[in-house]
Amino acid sequence: MTPLQLTDDELQDAAQAARVASVQSETDAERQSNPKVKGLFENSARRFRELAEKFERARCGAGVSRLRQS
Repeated sequence: MTPLQLTDDELQDAAQAARVASVQSETDAERQSNPKVKGLFENSARRFRELAEKFERARCGAGVSRLRQS
């Protein structure tokens, strides 16, 4: 699979969107009384948070590689 080529701005936007989705999932989890449904939302929140961290790491790594090329 070919890796995505995203700009710093695109990576930042993707990380921010994943953070927003994580917060929303956490909020939804808090509203649930059914433990199974609550667990689904908590799992989604964790996955969105991890995805945001990946985008943030990629963004930091992209900036470093550009500095080395200069």
